Amino acid sequence: MVREIKFKELEDLLYSLGFATVPTTGSYKIYEYPSSATLVVLPGYEQQEYVRMVHLVAVRRILSEHGLMDTDKFNRSLDKVAS
Repeated sequence: MVREIKFKELEDLLYSLGFATVPTTGSYKIYEYPSSATLVVLPGYEQQEYVRMVHLVAVRRILSEHGLMDTDKFNRSLDKVAS
């Protein structure tokens, strides 16, 4: 099950997997996994703001579909952060 986490924690997870921030204008944040051009696009959350469930589910799906992290490992990672 997906837990509530703060944006900073989700961003740290993406960075730990090898994602990099893509420069952009506007309020969205874009992260790219360079070797596969996988993109994660998220609204401009504040660092300590909780991430909406719809965005956590979307990130989990993107990571799973691109073979970067399976859903169980993603959920366990969030469990560690949320506890």
